[in-house]
Amino acid sequence: MQIQLSWIDPNTEERLEPLLETPVAIGRQFAKMPQQSNGKKVSRLVIEDDLVADYHALIDWQDQELIIVDQNTISGIKINGVKLTKASLKNGDRISVGSCDIVISFTASRECDRMIGFLFKRRCGRTDTTDCPHCNQSYETDYAYYSDYGDYRSGYWGSDYYNQRRNIDFTEADGASLEDESDTDFERNMGAS
Repeated sequence: MQIQLSWIDPNTEERLEPLLETPVAIGRQFAKMPQQSNGKKVSRLVIEDDLVADYHALIDWQDQELIIVDQNTISGIKINGVKLTKASLKNGDRISVGSCDIVISFTASRECDRMIGFLFKRRCGRTDTTDCPHCNQSYETDYAYYSDYGDYRSGYWGSDYYNQRRNIDFTEADGASLEDESDTDFERNMGAS
């Protein structure tokens, strides 16, 4: 999910309003902030202020809430004027880090990260699950159109498909070259349908 942070730079008096993917690390030293958090790439926000720690706070999603966590700093963080070490953030909340007041805005709904597709999975990416043909399905539903999927006994499509292709050498590079095609193209190109 993207969030927008708005503040006035304490050194240049310039108004900044970057649009950032969560998680977001806030600190004074770019290299001191983590590159990843829970396997996700971290957006790093640098504020050049002596009251801001090298790695001051982390904003991320936890249990369907946007949370900010202070990283055991001396000056701490304030949310809407209240000093806290961890807090749930709402649209329009004001975060005080050092001498900087940052206003947070949610710019998009959280995207569905359900993996969809048959041979090559991709993220659903929808922001609204209402009437989504993918978001409310089970694993079994994904393969409902392929009733014998995963059955490699003699006479089933899985057996024929792999027996005729004994020397398949499908690499990550092959997968990357096919990423922009639709699932039906994958299946047709590989002889699966």
